Amino acid sequence: MGEKPEKPSSEAPLPSALELGFAYQFHEDSRELWVAFDPLETSRELSKEQFQQITQDAGFRPEEFPLTPQSVSVLLDTVRRREAKDICISIPVDGRVEVFLNPSKLLAGMVLFGAQGQGKPVDRAQIDQVLKKSKVSHGIMEDTLEKLASEELNQKLRNSADVYCTVIAYGEGHENGVDARLETLIEDASDRRPQEDEHGTVDFLDLGEFPMIEENTPLMRRYPPTKGKAGMTVTGKTIRAKDGKDIQFKIKDASVKPAEEDEDLLIAASSGLPVISEKGVHLEAILKIDKVDIETGHIRYRGSIEIKGDVRDGMQVIATGDIKIGGVVDAAFIKAGGHIECLGGVIGHTGSEYMTDKAALVAECSIKARFAHEARMQAKQEIIIGNQVMHSHLSSETYIQVQGKGQVVGGSLKAADCLEMSTSGALAYTETHLEVGESAGLQETYTELLAQLNHMEDQKYQLIELARKTKQAGREELAKKKDQLIRAKETLEVRGAQLNKDISQIEEQLRRYYASKIVINRRAYPGTLICIAGHKYEVNKELDKVTFILKEDKVFIQQ
Repeated sequence: MGEKPEKPSSEAPLPSALELGFAYQFHEDSRELWVAFDPLETSRELSKEQFQQITQDAGFRPEEFPLTPQSVSVLLDTVRRREAKDICISIPVDGRVEVFLNPSKLLAGMVLFGAQGQGKPVDRAQIDQVLKKSKVSHGIMEDTLEKLASEELNQKLRNSADVYCTVIAYGEGHENGVDARLETLIEDASDRRPQEDEHGTVDFLDLGEFPMIEENTPLMRRYPPTKGKAGMTVTGKTIRAKDGKDIQFKIKDASVKPAEEDEDLLIAASSGLPVISEKGVHLEAILKIDKVDIETGHIRYRGSIEIKGDVRDGMQVIATGDIKIGGVVDAAFIKAGGHIECLGGVIGHTGSEYMTDKAALVAECSIKARFAHEARMQAKQEIIIGNQVMHSHLSSETYIQVQGKGQVVGGSLKAADCLEMSTSGALAYTETHLEVGESAGLQETYTELLAQLNHMEDQKYQLIELARKTKQAGREELAKKKDQLIRAKETLEVRGAQLNKDISQIEEQLRRYYASKIVINRRAYPGTLICIAGHKYEVNKELDKVTFILKEDKVFIQQ
């Protein structure tokens, strides 16, 4: 029997390309490398590595002619089947750049992809063409573009999967103008300080006389608005800036006037009590009387009132300014457009049906009294009681403070931010309601605004879909509806901005209410009912020196 021929060693040198039936051809115009396979007696199966080595030995280095894996696989399969084949095995890939913009178009970047094989590197002309297509024309950094087109960087990225990314242009942000503002140059009546008497004793309820302004006294200064500074995107589009909103003095009457040499300065035209409003100041004369009773009748006055004595049962005192009472308020009705100060106390009657028959005080600003018994008080600013609150109902939009060793027994105290007192309730288990941060109505408004915002987002999506369909319908249809689509978009943007502003304001108010607290400096007796931002807690045992706060949606006790 004859011997079987030995298989050639895997380490034996490979035949040349021609011996294996391969003929390479480089196309100058397309820079592609082609190979034609014509089966010969000496042809044999090859691995991808062996074919790559044969190609390199033929003078086509992988650095210059990276092989296409799919084409090589097809070629080697035809070699295995000993079929003729003419195929492209290396396709050059030119270098390229891509531009990206951030959403505000105040920044532009560029990504450089290196060439592959015989591909052309990126040059400055190609970069300029891409910039033109992307409409990037402002704030371009020329040095960076030169680097992107440099031979060194392109050679470094050739035949590499790495890319080079950099910023190539910066836009200019816009600056909105500053709104006009008004600065008060005098002290308000609420800025008075406790007075010290001849014995060195400080009475915290006696804050002295109401401030009096003399003629030609500077009252308020206006700072004009500033112009906005426009910006520009990297695409050369101007970003409009808003000018600051203007605000003018609101001159209520002839008690004030602009200075002759400075129209932004408001001065007093006469003497009187200053009343500060949001957009101006005016002066009011003070009505001074000894007492209010049947002899004087009801008092209604456009200005401030100072009463030396008492206000008797059933009387009404109504003023647009402040009311200062030196004596006691019986079951009378007091209403002020400013502050109410009662150096005596407030005593009402149990079971009165009408507000005007109760000891009722209503103030647009603050209320201060020595004590309150069977009284009702309502203020938009603070309520300060010097001694004791008995079976009364007090409500403030800021805080309520019962000073000294005063005790709160029965009734209710309600404030936005804080309640502070020495003692609440009594040994006899008198029900006493203390509430801060009531926010139920605000929560409803907040939920409604969020629902409106979600609905508006749905409308935005519908508008986008409508614009897309209109664009697909053709230029003629787009031209017809373009203005309508733009107006709808602008309307949604304005509405969305207002909703977000309203939501932010309510969130700020809710944070304020959730931070409210009730401070009892001496003792809280059973029967004290606590409510913080709608969360309730009942005191069922005596608690000393306690502060109630809201924590994790529960009333928390700090001692």
